[in-house]
Amino acid sequence: MTGKGLRERRREELLGDLRAIAQRHLTENGAAALSLRAVAREAGIAVSALYRYFPDRDGLLTDLLVRAFDQQADAVEQAGAAAAGPAVALTDGLHAYRRWSVAHPAEFGLAYGTPVPGYRAPGEQTIRAGARVGDFLHHLLVTAYDQDLVDRAAVARREARLRPETVEQLTVLRRRRGYGGPVALTALAMDTFVTVHGFVAMEVFGQLRPVTPDAAGYFDEIVEAQLRAIGLTGAAATPVEP
Repeated sequence: MTGKGLRERRREELLGDLRAIAQRHLTENGAAALSLRAVAREAGIAVSALYRYFPDRDGLLTDLLVRAFDQQADAVEQAGAAAAGPAVALTDGLHAYRRWSVAHPAEFGLAYGTPVPGYRAPGEQTIRAGARVGDFLHHLLVTAYDQDLVDRAAVARREARLRPETVEQLTVLRRRRGYGGPVALTALAMDTFVTVHGFVAMEVFGQLRPVTPDAAGYFDEIVEAQLRAIGLTGAAATPVEP
């Protein structure tokens, strides 16, 4: 191996170590307490050396945030890819969204929880990763629609309830993300994701305890109800080991 190749490998190894340490600090102490000095100390390097990898604390937070979005999206996409058809893939993807989020509360909190004081996520670095789940789920719903697995009457009912300002906003979103299908289908996709995400956020942040002792069972009901509202057929979830 050349000297340059060896340096690159060592750099990648150290970057992996730094990310693992920062991830653990995030889990144990929360995003607001994340410290470059503490990460460098545990890694056994000077803080000045850490700046070769992350320009500042915000740069480290952004790296963790992008990785959280990507890991969540990977889980959703892998679940969907293993399913038989778009209807089951959509169901399995929604369940994977919940499973990953519940298993990674610190990462979910960084992405969707209380803003870290003084930190503003740079859109040019985070939007791609943050939009992956929504893009994938919307694609599955459009595929199901194209295969006549979505009740056209449900889409027509949603279209009849759309307000002009909602149509305008969804049109901008669809143009930006390259979404196909009718505008009302995008509205149904957003309805489903907002409901599912709201449930998951309440569960991750401990706000469901007064509502139900069985969050998984309740979530099954939520997903089933949302997909019934869409008129999606053939959407039984693939059994998953607990």
